Order: sequence, then C-alpha cells, then structure tokens
Amino acid sequence: MNLDIWSIAILIIIFQGVFLLLVLLISTEKRTKRGNIYLFFIILVLIWYLIEFLLIRNTVNVKLGIFYGTRYGSWFLLGPLTLYYFLSITDITWKWKTKSLIHFLPFILFVVIIPLCSDDIINKRQVDYGMLSVFDHRKKSISLLQYMYSFIFIIQFVHLGVYLFKNIKRIKTYTETIKSEYATVDIGIKWARVFNMILIIVLLFSILFLYILLVTDIYRRYLDYIYVLPIGSLFFLISYSLMNTDWKSIDQNIEKYAKSSLKTENIIAYVKQLNLLMGDKKIYLNNEIRLLDVAKQMDIPSHHVSQIINEHFKSSFFDFINKYRVEEAKNRIVENPKYTLLQIAFDSGFNNKTSFVNAFKKFENKTPSAFRKEHTDIL
Repeated sequence: MNLDIWSIAILIIIFQGVFLLLVLLISTEKRTKRGNIYLFFIILVLIWYLIEFLLIRNTVNVKLGIFYGTRYGSWFLLGPLTLYYFLSITDITWKWKTKSLIHFLPFILFVVIIPLCSDDIINKRQVDYGMLSVFDHRKKSISLLQYMYSFIFIIQFVHLGVYLFKNIKRIKTYTETIKSEYATVDIGIKWARVFNMILIIVLLFSILFLYILLVTDIYRRYLDYIYVLPIGSLFFLISYSLMNTDWKSIDQNIEKYAKSSLKTENIIAYVKQLNLLMGDKKIYLNNEIRLLDVAKQMDIPSHHVSQIINEHFKSSFFDFINKYRVEEAKNRIVENPKYTLLQIAFDSGFNNKTSFVNAFKKFENKTPSAFRKEHTDIL
C-alpha cells in the first residue's frame, strides 16, 4: 500500500471512527442515550465505505467480493439508518419493529442475495475502471446483469438523497413541536441539521465526482477525495456534539383544539391566571420552564394551556415565554448598564447567548448590543 498524504488522511479518519465505536461500546451512559445505537451503525457503515475506498485506491485485493459493497449498492444501507436515527431522537414513542426491515430490502436484495446467487455481476473492466465504465465509448462486452448493477450503482445515491431530504422536514417538524412545549430549543437540533447537511454534502460531492467521471471522461485520482474527506468532519461532529446530546421528549398526543374540552367561559379565568404567573411570579425566569410545568401550576391539562397561548395570545409557547424574557432583558439592560449581556441573558431566563440574541432580534428587530448602545447614548 502506498501511504501518500491522502491515504494517511483517510487512515486518520478511519481511526477516529473506530475510536467513536469503542466509546459508544464501552460507555454505558453514551450507549444508552436515545439514538446512539443508530449512530453506532452509521459510523460502522461509513468506516466500511472508507476502508473499501482506501483499499481500492491502493489496489489491495480483499478475497471477499461483498467487501466492495459500493459496487453492489451498499449505500442503500445509509438512508434507512439515518431515518431510524432521526425517528429515535425526534419521536420518543417510536420503537423498532420487524416491519422496519422493509427499508433495508434494497440492500438485502442487491448486496446480499443476488451476489450470493451469481458470479456474473461485475466484470473486470468495472473492477479496474469503475462501475460507470460500461457507459463510456470504448468497445466492451457487458451482460444484462452487469448493466443493471451499473444503474443500481447510481440509484443507491438517489435513494440516499430521498432519505436525507425527508430528514430535513422531520427535523423542522420536531423543532416546531419543541417550541409548542419548551421555551428553549435544544442546541442538539442545530447539530442534527448540520449532521444531515454534511451527509447531503457527501452525497452531492459523490454525484459531482460521478458526473465528472461519466460526462467528461476525465479521471484524476485526487478527485475521489472530494466525497470522502467530509466524512471526517462528520465523525468529529459526532464526537463533540451528537454523541453527548440529551434529546428533549415531546408530547405526541396533544389533542387537536377542535376536540378540546376547554369551555369558553373558563378561558378568561385561565388567561388571568396565566398573566399572573408571568407578570407577578415571573415563571419565565426559569430557563428550563416547560409547557407541562405551567400546566401543573395552573392545574389544567397541558393541551389546554397550549390552546390558550395559541388562540388567545396568537403565539407558540416558545415565543410566548421568550417575549417576556426579552422585556425582562430590556429592563435589566437599562437598569444595569455595567452588567454583561451574557449575565443579563441568564438573569432573564435564557440559557445561552445565541437564544438571547435571536429572540431579541425577533421581537425588537435589533441586537441586545444595539439596544444597549441606544440607551447608553441617551444617558
């Protein structure tokens, strides 16, 4: 094996991935976190792709055809794994069932069953020059099955793309649901978006590489790495963010307001009670306040509180709480000009500066710094 700088980079990424697997296996705390079991298999599959890539580029022959899974469609595996990862972190009620295997059928069929039943799937030219070499202008003898697997090679990337773009919608829905029950959005959601986006980048770079190879008939060895190296950034993201995230649980069974038992004559009393909790008791200063906590203090079901906030105040729970926090922060900025904005953010109920700045900009159309400067100039 020729260990050039690129191969060394790939080896470092592989070792990082192996380290992640060992951490997930050894640490009981991390192993039992929601979603980490699917992260484990995602990492395992990506390591497989990297080792396969490294050995192919260094012309190392493994006496096991299925090891070179990308030729058969091994990327069919990654889409379903990301699906179950995002389901496990966004829906606490979701559980693995036998029928969940249906998403793995393309992988089982094209990578496991057919290769075991036939030896005429890939010819020497496809091995030496890639699966798409059947589409070039050179004279060749290709069987129907070999042509089929050349198309499957492309379809596996389209298949992954469908799952990744559906994940975008799934994360958005989860974020909106979080905002209906929590006054803070977990930073983990940001990393989940980044995680999915990096996978999309890997996919897009893979397509770019295949386009260059197929349409221009230009092959440069270093071009392979445009879709491999981003996997390294994905491993580091998992190391420092996703592996340690505790995902918020959400109530999947909040009733629809059309079926609500909340009586109109009670709404006025509940609104007054809610205003008292916010205005006098300032429950929004608790940076971990949840819809359920407010419901307990009002002694009514959480979906009734949600209905009152949505219909009477025309707001989500997230915005309802943060609007009070921004007003609190404005008063503190004016009254305590020597306090840092971070201190004011925490004192007002926010649990990080980013949420504070975003909320302030949403309700005041300016940053806390700009607001402070305006009032400092007045003084």
